[in-house]
Amino acid sequence: MIKRMLLESSLALRLSICGILLACMHDWACGDIQPDVNTFQQKVKPLLEKYCVECHGPQDFEGKIRIDNIDPNIVSGQHSGKWEDIREAFNSGEMPPEDRPQPTLTERSVITTWVDTEFKKSKQYGNSGKRGSVRRLTRYELQYALEDLLKISVANEVSALPEEGTSVETGLKNNSRLLMISGPHLESYLNVVLSVIQRMKQIAAFEPYSEKVDIANLDTAPAVTFASEGRKNKPPVGKVERAGKGVLINQGGYLDLPIRSISKYMFQTSLTAKAEKPGKLQVAIGFTHSEVDPRQKTAVLGDISIEKSDVLRTYSLNSHPEMLPTEMTRALDRPFFIRITNRGSQPIYLDAFDYEGNVNTELTESLIPADISDIADHLRHRIHNFVEKAFRRSPSEAEFQKYYSIYQAHSRDEDAITALLSTYKEILCSPSFLYLGIPGELSDTDAVNYKLAERLAIFLWCSVPDQSLLESASAGELTMPSTLASHVERMLRDEKSRRWVEHFTDQWLQTSKLFNVAVDKNYYPRFKTSLKELMRWETVESVNDVFRNGSPALDLLDANHVFVNQTLAAFYKMKGVKGTEFKKVVVNKNTNRGGLLTQGTFLVGNSDGMNSHAILRGVWLATVILNDAPPEPPKNVPPLDDSIPDFNKLTLNEKLFAHRSNTACKSCHQKIDPWGIPFENFDASGAWREKVLVVSKAENGQKKAKKPSFNRDYIPIQRQSTLPDQVDIDGVSELKHYLVTHRKHDFAQSLVERLLAYALSRDLDYHDEDLIKQLVERFEADNYSVPILIREIVQSERFHRGY
Repeated sequence: MIKRMLLESSLALRLSICGILLACMHDWACGDIQPDVNTFQQKVKPLLEKYCVECHGPQDFEGKIRIDNIDPNIVSGQHSGKWEDIREAFNSGEMPPEDRPQPTLTERSVITTWVDTEFKKSKQYGNSGKRGSVRRLTRYELQYALEDLLKISVANEVSALPEEGTSVETGLKNNSRLLMISGPHLESYLNVVLSVIQRMKQIAAFEPYSEKVDIANLDTAPAVTFASEGRKNKPPVGKVERAGKGVLINQGGYLDLPIRSISKYMFQTSLTAKAEKPGKLQVAIGFTHSEVDPRQKTAVLGDISIEKSDVLRTYSLNSHPEMLPTEMTRALDRPFFIRITNRGSQPIYLDAFDYEGNVNTELTESLIPADISDIADHLRHRIHNFVEKAFRRSPSEAEFQKYYSIYQAHSRDEDAITALLSTYKEILCSPSFLYLGIPGELSDTDAVNYKLAERLAIFLWCSVPDQSLLESASAGELTMPSTLASHVERMLRDEKSRRWVEHFTDQWLQTSKLFNVAVDKNYYPRFKTSLKELMRWETVESVNDVFRNGSPALDLLDANHVFVNQTLAAFYKMKGVKGTEFKKVVVNKNTNRGGLLTQGTFLVGNSDGMNSHAILRGVWLATVILNDAPPEPPKNVPPLDDSIPDFNKLTLNEKLFAHRSNTACKSCHQKIDPWGIPFENFDASGAWREKVLVVSKAENGQKKAKKPSFNRDYIPIQRQSTLPDQVDIDGVSELKHYLVTHRKHDFAQSLVERLLAYALSRDLDYHDEDLIKQLVERFEADNYSVPILIREIVQSERFHRGY
């Protein structure tokens, strides 16, 4: 059935997309502004082949510029940025180099005149608004949009979709050039929608049930504390005792309450309790393997905080089967139980316990509330509002009638909720939902306002607009500066903006590299793989503090605080931090932490798992922080010279230093290594060190052991560096100070360009130079406030017109 639905929806969607893309072709064409390709082919190309291709051709291309296959369409082609570099090199006389044949003045004029003329056309094209683009939702945007529309988690379904590619220029995943849909990709998207709707129909059909556990007659004899269970000759430190109609659970004690089975959908555990002092009860679900196999499997659902009270109070905890291990959800025929454990230090009195399964009232109430008197009128409004949110604009009367007719057709054979969900499926399989920038039947004013609402919601929430945004768009008020500024402030306060912060952080700072490095336990036994996610979260929290809370962006370069929890603080050897939650902790210089550069995300992610790596760290800093990516390494890079005396006892950076002495390698490494050397006090696990550990395999002749034998030697730190502008620094503290005092403009421009590229969903080019300059100037004048920068970006004409 689902396969047939998928086939029908796929065919209909393909036809719809083809029609819409054809209608949008005018927006992508150059219109009346046409590139002069003929002059290029007849006059310019022969000169480039004569003077440039030898160094910038297929065999050897320097400076990332290859001329033999460059796109001659400067007006709207993909290589306009490279043409800007070529024009600058020719105008300055930098190219061709002095030791190469030189073009005559006439030949040079042919090239520069043609390039200048094409750039004038290109600027007209860039200001004409013809660069608007239609793109599909990214995988994570699809997830958040479906969850906000349907009020149900779809993470499992969306996880089956392929990952997006990343822009070579920016490393971002929301680049419109990369977000077209192929046939297989299209069917994957449709399959997600169909699977989610099918699951919602099943949930709506579940019969809720409830169970009351008779605590008064429950056998509490075996319910002793987990802390002493299985430990011989150790007295229990906590028990469950009979106390009137209920039980008293002492410190560390637990009580197993039998339930019929595990719920297929959301389930709720409710308990009635009181305590003389505040306490905490942990709720877990478990099962026994069988009558002959008493082993138990449990999974923690969460904690319930019990308030100080001399009267009974009821507390509830909602849980979903998706939270549980697969082994547990498949063991439906086993005897299940709920385990209540006293995790506090004070006794807690438990009077009653209820378990409710298949609690689907939240879902059904969101679709058709029980107290609705006129269901037909409610459904008309619900379908209209759903189309408006899903399409990010007001639907035409014809569009609304189309989907209302679909509901009426389904309602002949299905109940109201199922028919409504069938209608939602058709709406969510429309290109107007799956694609951004699809034009509707709107007036010019309405189109500008609704498209602005769409861009703003996708930018800051990675999702669809809420009712407030749509109402401002409908009233034609969203383009008003004061209204737009108010919405930006409101949206940044909303927790949904953490989505944008998290995804932008991952893409901008390349946090995925952290998870690609296997830290060698022979070197770093203190390092646990679970630290990686904590390190990533440290980075996300740091960026969130700047992007949403308004701390100056220069705090990302150097700060007097860090974001850590107890586990990460212990690894960093910081004292006084308690709890699993991340906290903003003030630090002094002696902690050697503060800012992105001293976080494990960057330090581990740019190592090889055994050694700190000056090259990787230097490339990352130059590329991400300063937006000055070094050139690609040349072909046939010579390997490290293992003929050097005591080669195996050298650190990786010492080996690289010897490598840099090679004349062929020196020019590139002089632009990279100085940025990485100051980080030598941090090892490959992200921990601080005062000396470098060198681990090498033991000499041959030793007996073969189960584990390899290693020699462990230490050598002094080498962290002094001369930066490319000939400034001498010693260590990471001086490097951070240098960046804040001498390179903050470069960092500001780098951050502005990445944020603008993300907001516009495309690579930037020279058309954007004036806007970038304006934004950087305002950013610096506003004390590097990212919330103000966001407001300036969304107020710009580029963002309003979507080009």
